[in-house]
Amino acid sequence: MTSGYIPASGEPDPDDILKALREALRRDPALKERSPEEVSRELARAGHLRQEPSPTLVAEMLGTVEREG
Repeated sequence: MTSGYIPASGEPDPDDILKALREALRRDPALKERSPEEVSRELARAGHLRQEPSPTLVAEMLGTVEREG
């Protein structure tokens, strides 16, 4: 993680976000084309995470997924 953002108590951590993001992208690859704010809302709305994650962390995790190929 490069932003230095530390999730508040109860917020999803980077590992949880990455896991949820991978699952969500398998179901809807078009999520890669959306803004981190939209993806954050979608992860919570679709039940991948209990709480909406930080868009900052979502952006970083999207970058991680892209680098993975």
